[in-house]
Amino acid sequence: MTGHTDRYSKIEVDVLEDAGVRAVIDNALAQAECTWEELQEQAKAGEFSCEIAQRAWFVVSSFEPSPA
Repeated sequence: MTGHTDRYSKIEVDVLEDAGVRAVIDNALAQAECTWEELQEQAKAGEFSCEIAQRAWFVVSSFEPSPA
């Protein structure tokens, strides 16, 4: 019989507070060089201005923006 090792035991998880989430969103938008609204419009149209904008949408689309 072989010993069982937990392959997930070394995974670290960081839980972000609101300020951390806001920083992630702001950074993604800055990298995409657009606003939240512009990124939403690109997503609705299914046409992103660049690959970075598409990746930014992947990162931030599950968040609802709050006023900065």
